Parts: sequence; structure tokens; C-alpha cells
Amino acid sequence: MEEIFYEDILETFLFCFIASLGIIQVMVARRGWHGLSVYGGRVKPNVNNALGAALIIFAYAWYFSDPLHRNVRNIEAFMSLACLILGIVAAGAATALLAAMAEVLRRRFGRGSAARKGRLPHALESLRLPGGAAFLSGIWGERGENVVVVAEPGRGSQNLIRSIYAGLPANRGILSIHPDQESFGHPLWDRKVAREKILALLAQTENERGMDLRGETFLGFGWGSNALELLQADLEERYHPRDLLVVAPVLPDCDSDLIGDALLSNPPHDIVASLARQKPWKERDFTAIFRLWLPVCVLCVIAATAVTIAFDVRWKLLSGPVVGLLLSLWVSYFLARWKGIGRGQSMEPELVIRLCRPAHRYGTIPAAAVLTSGDAASLATLPAEASAAYKDMRLEVWEDVLRGKFVLERGTTGRLEALIWGGRCGKEIE
Repeated sequence: MEEIFYEDILETFLFCFIASLGIIQVMVARRGWHGLSVYGGRVKPNVNNALGAALIIFAYAWYFSDPLHRNVRNIEAFMSLACLILGIVAAGAATALLAAMAEVLRRRFGRGSAARKGRLPHALESLRLPGGAAFLSGIWGERGENVVVVAEPGRGSQNLIRSIYAGLPANRGILSIHPDQESFGHPLWDRKVAREKILALLAQTENERGMDLRGETFLGFGWGSNALELLQADLEERYHPRDLLVVAPVLPDCDSDLIGDALLSNPPHDIVASLARQKPWKERDFTAIFRLWLPVCVLCVIAATAVTIAFDVRWKLLSGPVVGLLLSLWVSYFLARWKGIGRGQSMEPELVIRLCRPAHRYGTIPAAAVLTSGDAASLATLPAEASAAYKDMRLEVWEDVLRGKFVLERGTTGRLEALIWGGRCGKEIE
């Protein structure tokens, strides 16, 4: 009796792809990876769990509803493995693409679009300056009635400034300083760099518009908050601020030597853009690893292709090189570790060391610090010498707010307005 063999590579790949999409959605909900939210914004665990379960159930119900997939000898083992790997890779790529597209649409048509559409009485004026950009309101109030912001670069920060401006009381203005992207290749935790970037941008704006920033409220976001902490003495000497507010400063987990999970609050395209700005391919370790990997890759591809030809594996001229490539990455990793390549001081460990070192109080301005979700736990890991910087601050935690693109969520704009004008709107830390 002749054995029936039914092979359907495309449907097997689709089965693995759809099931992997569902598993990724469940994982996103469990880990709180808001950056991989396929619908934009914060992850809603119930929605992601329901979506993931629906995709998994659909994949199995659709694939095994075909009698030829369950009652007949089907796709061979090697091709099953290939479909599984390709399905997982495709599902990961699709999730990243959907999350990036959702965030682009959200930034384009969501918050912060009111000013771009002319709904605000006075749109913010954009100034391009050496070393960064500035956004300035058309109205500038009396001394002490305006806000000077140091923000990170990017559309998300600009939307946040527009939203804050939309909620300002009448006859009050805002000036927002955004250091250029290159500044974040050498982050603003160094006092000298902060002086050169932040103070220079403030002075240039004053000269361009004939402004006087003395006596205003200074506000920082993210790395901008860390920069303002370093510049307290300079700000006090030059501007005599009415108040200094730091929102979502970067706090490391000193116990784990980590700054944080990038996917917690950043979409894939922001992460890729940040990596591209750092230009890792120009680093010495990258060149050394590439020179190590290249001959290993050639040898592995030749060996794997020879094995597939010897055992007459299907698609030998494709499967051999692919297996060889994956094998070369695995072998090169252990060779690099054995040779000590890549153990140099990378960006993140250096940042952790800088931020965990003993703090120095540069000024006497009473400052308020707003910590976001997870920051309170990170604050507890700071050594006593490093946490001294926050000892004299008015600390509060906004538990349902994340930094990055999610700083606008859950009514954050209203709380920022209340914070700027003297209110409290979070859980106070004693």
C-alpha cells in the first residue's frame, strides 16, 4: 500500500506565524512591554491576553481542522523546524512593525496635534539653534509666570510641550529647550556637557528674542531632569528660579546594573533610531567582533552545506547557508567571550556607574521630583551617597505614569499643570 504524504509548507508557516503572534501578545501583557503595543499607547493586559488567546485558538482550530494536517503523514521534521523559526521571526517583525505604525499614527493624529492644526490661540514658534532647538510660545507673561523646560529630543517631547502649553493659564508662556540628538550620544549627566548644551541654548534663546528668564519655573523631563539637577548652582546664580521641578529623572537599578527595560516605554523605531545615533559599528569592539565572525561564518556555511548535501536534505542550497549563519553567530559569541572581546565599558554600565556614584548638591533651590512607575523601587537600590541628591527634594510618585512616550497618559498634563503652579497630585515619599 502506497503511503500518502501531504506537505503544505505555506499553511504550516502561517500556523506557526499566527500562533507566535498570539504568544507574543500574551508575553507583552505579562511583561508590560508598552513599546510593543500593537494598537499604540499603554498595554491593556485584558485586551492583549484576549487577543493572544484568540490568535492561538484560531491558529490551532484552523490548521488542524484540515484532515490532511492531522490524519496524514505531513511535513518532514526539518521543514517543520524551518517553518517554526521563520514563523517566530516573522511574528516578531510583524509585532514591531504594527507597534511602530500605531505609535506613528498616534503621534501624528493624537495628542499634541491640536497646535499643529491651529486650534491653540498661539502655536509654538520653533527656533533652530546651534546644538539643539527651542519652542517658544507667542505669549510671555510677567516674571515668575512662565515655564522654562529642558526636554529630550523627539516628536513625543514636542507633543508633551504643546499639551502643557494648551493647559497653561491665560497670559503665561513656555520655553522648551531640546538638545540635539547627538547630545544624547554623550548624555547630559556630565556637568560640563550640561553646561555647554543647556546653558548655551538658554543664552542663545535669550539673545535671539531679547528675553529674560530670571525668576521663572524651570522644569526637566527624563535626561533633562538629570541635567537640571547638575545645574542647580548655575541656575541659581544666573536665573534665580522660582522653582525647580524634575519629572521622570533617569534612575538606574544599581543592584542589577541596568538603566531600565527599553521596551517598557519605547516603540521599536525609537529604539532603532537611538541605536543608530550611537553608531555602534564605529566602535573598536564591533570591528573586532566582525573580523572574528567573518571567517567563522564562511567555515560554518561550508560545513553546514556539505552536511545537507551529504544527507540529501531538501532545499540544501538554502538550508545549509541559513543553518551555517545561525551556527556562526553562536560559535562567534563564545569565541568573543573567550578572547575577551566586547567586555569594554559600554554605554549602559557607564551610565549606571555615573548615576550610582555619590551625589553632589550643587545648589540650594528647593526642588520637587516626580518619580514614575517603577522608579520608587529603583530609588531604593541607590547607595546612600547617591540617594542624598533626593533627600532634600519634595518627592512624589505617579504610579500610573511611564516615562518616554507614555508620559502623556492618564491625565499627566493636568497633574503637571498643578505641579507647576504649586499643587500636589501624587503619592508623597517621606
